[in-house]
Amino acid sequence: MLHVTLYSKAGCHLCDEARAHLEELAAAHEMEIDEIDIRRDDALFERYRYRIPVIVVNGVERLEGRIEAADVQALISV
Repeated sequence: MLHVTLYSKAGCHLCDEARAHLEELAAAHEMEIDEIDIRRDDALFERYRYRIPVIVVNGVERLEGRIEAADVQALISV
């Protein structure tokens, strides 16, 4: 099973799109998705503030910024 973490923040339209792509993938594949708001942690905010959304799969940063549905679909081949 894939463990996916989405680093995002409220009001980020790219984050909303990435979340929607992940939800579509999760509907068809077994995966766990955690979403973390980077504004809740100063270190995360500094690390990801200019890169969000960032998708981490099983502990490895895989995607960031403008994320397309095809990019998310490719995550299942991890």
